[in-house]
Amino acid sequence: MRILDRYIILLFGRFFTLALATFSGIYLLVDFIEKVDDFIEHHAAWHLYFSFFLNKLPTVISQITPLAVLLATFLTVAGLSRNGELTAMYSGGIGLGQILRPLFSLAMVIVIGNFSINEYLLPATTEKMNHIFYHQVRQRPITILKEGGTWLREGNRIVHIRAMEPQRMVLQGVIIYTLDDDFQITMSEEAARATYDGGAWIAESAIIRRFDPASGIVSGFSTIPQKPLSFSKPPEEFRTADAKREELNFQQLRHYAGKLEEEGFDAASYRVDMYSRLAAPFSSFIMAFLGVPFALRGSRKAGVAMGMAIGIGIGMIYFFLQATLTAFGYSALLPPLMAAWSANLIFLLFGLWLFLILET
Repeated sequence: MRILDRYIILLFGRFFTLALATFSGIYLLVDFIEKVDDFIEHHAAWHLYFSFFLNKLPTVISQITPLAVLLATFLTVAGLSRNGELTAMYSGGIGLGQILRPLFSLAMVIVIGNFSINEYLLPATTEKMNHIFYHQVRQRPITILKEGGTWLREGNRIVHIRAMEPQRMVLQGVIIYTLDDDFQITMSEEAARATYDGGAWIAESAIIRRFDPASGIVSGFSTIPQKPLSFSKPPEEFRTADAKREELNFQQLRHYAGKLEEEGFDAASYRVDMYSRLAAPFSSFIMAFLGVPFALRGSRKAGVAMGMAIGIGIGMIYFFLQATLTAFGYSALLPPLMAAWSANLIFLLFGLWLFLILET
């Protein structure tokens, strides 16, 4: 590695560490102010405060990293320009591309690191964080409830589940509809409660109704004290299906989206989240690319205050645009891939335009 490369990397690393620590501290402080009333109201133990925010930290770092990269790039390039070091490098025959190479290389390393955090660390810490806040602090029961319940499809059966407790291997409010080839209901199985035992869901006091496909009228009725239900999804699949999306990594989202599509359901929103798991880390490289022309254009007056203002301003615009496009993806107004990556593409093109109009 050249001495110049080491110098630029060390300079960038110093600014990046400072920016990451500053933005993370502000983020955690605001989050603490928002949530401290919940901790006090429920008389939470002090160790829960510490554990919650410790598990929150990887999420904060992941979200703040692009802003920190933008600010670090701005201050590094602006500082080199303001101190005359860029001019000296140009005089020595070193082009702008050679100067920026270590910055962009380091930005790609940060992208890979951020993706690794999102993929391998964030699911566990987010799940732990949510468990502390919702179950240990707010003392909600450890059960997964959804408005209107959850619908599943398996073969010629449609399953509705009102509530799930995967850890206890219990389902509540189960209704299974069996359909014929014409999509007419031929039988329904209802159970207030079912437990997983011996590789099958065993219903307690199952109510069986048989229907005449032609008229839809009930043709038979029976009650069975214990009956194996006619669907085979194990508890592990319910855990994945019902986990909050923020607790799922790229691989889990891809698997679940594929499962939904195999069963005939629309998985567009999960595809949006899946592609976002890749797009979000890559935004760090976009921010590094965008920070250079801003720094070169305003290098004479550039300082920490201006750098923070530009970083926060661009960051707010980026996150607003990303949130808007993601919402369009959830609503099927945009394809999932476009919804996840359009903000990066727009800012990349904006950065290219800024490079093109720079005065040489």
